[in-house]
Amino acid sequence: MKKLNLSDIVCILAAIFILFMTMLSATSTTRTAYKLWTGVLCSFFCLIPLFFRHARIMDLPLILVAMIDITIIIHAYGVLLIFYDDITWYDTITHLAASMTVSLLIFFSLIAVEEFDHMTRFGPRWAPLVVALIMTTFSLWWEVLEFFVDSATGINMQYSPWDTMRDLACNEIGTIVVAVALHFYLKTHSIEGFIDRLQLSPSLKRVVSRKPKEKKRAHAD
Repeated sequence: MKKLNLSDIVCILAAIFILFMTMLSATSTTRTAYKLWTGVLCSFFCLIPLFFRHARIMDLPLILVAMIDITIIIHAYGVLLIFYDDITWYDTITHLAASMTVSLLIFFSLIAVEEFDHMTRFGPRWAPLVVALIMTTFSLWWEVLEFFVDSATGINMQYSPWDTMRDLACNEIGTIVVAVALHFYLKTHSIEGFIDRLQLSPSLKRVVSRKPKEKKRAHAD
């Protein structure tokens, strides 16, 4: 088993902090089961990079681990301690942080496919565009999901049509910021070196690998 490193400690501290907020929320206010389960699930999600590393699936960079955990903490803080309701711009910050984090996760997935699937090539020009398109699609369907969840359960994830439009705009801004940064990053950095630092497991490499089929040579009779 691998020794704990700084990214593991970040994951553990983030999970503990969210569980503390969950207990504080449960004891000081009247909370719904939805909000309490949000705290429990968010603490679990904070630990996923740690599980991936020790299961030897992949080793995410510290900066991405920190972004994932900070984004989850911001969301959990808003749900558990009611800042989504008390501060009008809080949801804007959450969506900006989440869109940037998810865009980076999509980028990581794409470059892993490009590295091991020899029939797929994005490059510095197309990879940011593909990230932006995938993230925009995900953002749209997420708002649709929120609408159906609100309709089915009676909770209030979407406050108004204005709230939905603002969420979509914030998601798009965060996505564009990451896409532009990735464009310049890919011009000066090697994808091979980046993938090597992820330490992907052999089984995961096999999932995304696809070698071009060799053309059959015609044999003379």
